[in-house]
Amino acid sequence: MNRTWLRRMIWSYIPIFCIIFSFVFFMFFQTLVEQNNENTKESSKVFTRQLLQSIDVSLKSVDYMIIREIMNNKLFSDFFGEKDSSNVYLNYQVVKKLEALKQEVPFISSYYLVRNSDRLVFSGNVIRNLDDFEDAPFIRDMQSSDSKSPWTDLRMYREFSFQKQKEVVSLVHKVPLSQGSEGLFVVNISVASLQDNIMDMYDPQTAFVNLYDRNGNTLFKQDGLPEESEVLAHVSSEYTNWTAESGVYNGKLVNVVSNFSGVWLLFGLLVFAAGVVSIIYVTRKNYKPLEELVVRINDNLFQDKHTLGRVAVNEFAFIESAINNFAEQSKAFKRESELAALERRRTFFTQLINGESSSSELTFPPHSLIQVLIIEIDQAEQSFNRYQTRDQALFKFVLSSVTHEMMSRPEVHIWLEWTASLQLTGIVFLEDPAARLDEVCEGIVSWLNKNLAFTATIGIGESTDSRHGISESYKEALESLKFKAVMGNNRIIRLQEARSVSDKESSKHLKAIHNLVQSFRCSNDLDWRADYLQWFDGIRKCCLSKSEIVEQGRYFMAHMDLHMSQISKDYYEIWTASALPQARQSIGEFDTLDELQQALLGILENYSERMAVLREERQYHSSMKKVREYIERHYANPELSLDYLSDQFSINAKYLSQLFKDEFGENFLDFLAEVRIRHAKRWLLEQSSSIQDIGERVGYVNAATFRRVFRRVEGVSPMDYRKLHTREQTG
Repeated sequence: MNRTWLRRMIWSYIPIFCIIFSFVFFMFFQTLVEQNNENTKESSKVFTRQLLQSIDVSLKSVDYMIIREIMNNKLFSDFFGEKDSSNVYLNYQVVKKLEALKQEVPFISSYYLVRNSDRLVFSGNVIRNLDDFEDAPFIRDMQSSDSKSPWTDLRMYREFSFQKQKEVVSLVHKVPLSQGSEGLFVVNISVASLQDNIMDMYDPQTAFVNLYDRNGNTLFKQDGLPEESEVLAHVSSEYTNWTAESGVYNGKLVNVVSNFSGVWLLFGLLVFAAGVVSIIYVTRKNYKPLEELVVRINDNLFQDKHTLGRVAVNEFAFIESAINNFAEQSKAFKRESELAALERRRTFFTQLINGESSSSELTFPPHSLIQVLIIEIDQAEQSFNRYQTRDQALFKFVLSSVTHEMMSRPEVHIWLEWTASLQLTGIVFLEDPAARLDEVCEGIVSWLNKNLAFTATIGIGESTDSRHGISESYKEALESLKFKAVMGNNRIIRLQEARSVSDKESSKHLKAIHNLVQSFRCSNDLDWRADYLQWFDGIRKCCLSKSEIVEQGRYFMAHMDLHMSQISKDYYEIWTASALPQARQSIGEFDTLDELQQALLGILENYSERMAVLREERQYHSSMKKVREYIERHYANPELSLDYLSDQFSINAKYLSQLFKDEFGENFLDFLAEVRIRHAKRWLLEQSSSIQDIGERVGYVNAATFRRVFRRVEGVSPMDYRKLHTREQTG
């Protein structure tokens, strides 16, 4: 399609288009004149039907909304079930809900509720006896009426005697529906609002509309109609049985034009014939480039499909289909690429914080230090989880955006991902070694506290100068959040600070709780029961006050909830649905320590039994149980790893890691470290062997690795642990 052909096409079609346009214009004008009266009547009828339909839709929306609230809203059922007006809070809630309904439908003028049990009329914030209400005669008529339509005819209404009466139509529903034994729900719609709605639908200078109710009362009538006006349409509504009539003012222009002769018809036919001949001539002359374009598209884009040959059946449809197909494929490819990139980024992030990634695909921004922080939403059950899923997603987006914005500094770069339903994890890259995150994190906590309905606590790990230390920093940040119950919510927590507070205040009790949660999560029935008794025996020996017992109970539930959220979704759903609410209720309502101990024990036993049933139903439960037993027996093997276990049990290493964490809520490396350190602690106290010998006996050939893992698990070095506990035993 070259420039010469395009120029020829333009100059050839301009006169043809002008002729066709003239022909269509004159034919349309002639036809309009001849069918003026018939079309005007039909248009008036259609307009009137649409007008009534618009009114019906508006009234039905109010009707359906009220029916929905009566049937589904427990608030109204409680109101109509009351015997007196002393429940102030319930009345306030009803007023609040009614005002919300009124704002949802602006043309609602007023409303009131009638309760049969005490003959009470509830109108806005005013409660009156039925006999003192201005609309009492109407209410008595409605109570005895069996009308099939919920809408009344035109009537006069006022709420107080000093007010001026105004015209309304009312929606009346008996409560409960179809019986009316409890009361009435009355909504008044101002006739003036209906009139304003009708006036917006047509031009009163050229047409008119009148609207009547079932009794012939005028709901709307246009004043000042000229004498030449004529009613052209008369339509009734099946929903309200109201009647509308409409028409137009008789003009003179159409009458004058209608006297023109049929010369335009003959002229139009001649013009049409000339246009058809011209179009055929030009099309045949210039079709060659179009045919070549179709063939090229067919050959290049549809090589593996049936070719069209030299002549296409419908060239323009073919070209349109080819373009649409190409556009859809391009959009689909772009969407898939974006999703794949996002998923790959999340996978890299997860592997990085878990110490599983050695990929060179990751390019970090310039930095001197790397630090991990975790923002965890506080008290989710009481605040965050009350919202719908869509609102929760919006709040998460706000939290991510605020964190990004506050971290946007020249010397700071952050990579954020949601690693759990309530935890936003960030890897912070610091260019300045002297930079600290405390000030920025305090700003984030303060902003959330002021602007959102929930708060968050930020756990910060220690900084590192290499990518290999990111997983350690992440574990430290994660562990620091375990101290929220002791140190409080809505703040930032560093691990060293948290351990210091724990050691000074209740380290023994917290350790007992940690052991209990660990053994319960791993389904060691005898171990968790023993740890449970040890925890309560420690509370008795220390003679803690009730407030201190409550704090420990809350810490226990928070710690349990965190660990349960990391295992299988099926287990966590049972935990949040039954065990967690019951346990929190017991902690908040107990009188004696024995009562609390029995209540929590029963809840944990019931949940443990349900977990056991679910585990037996899982195909891989027995395999993972054998893996865990194998680790506990062969923990001293230095070669013990995921690859080693993969060979022993014929399971892919990555799949084995995923199944192990899904079943027990803990990574393989963390579980192995806890088993080894548990035995190492016993030998440190019972034997005088060197630190290196004990490290080798539990599977750590490198003494430095043993010290690092021991410090991460226990918070102190092996030597300090031996000295501290030896001193306690001798003291």
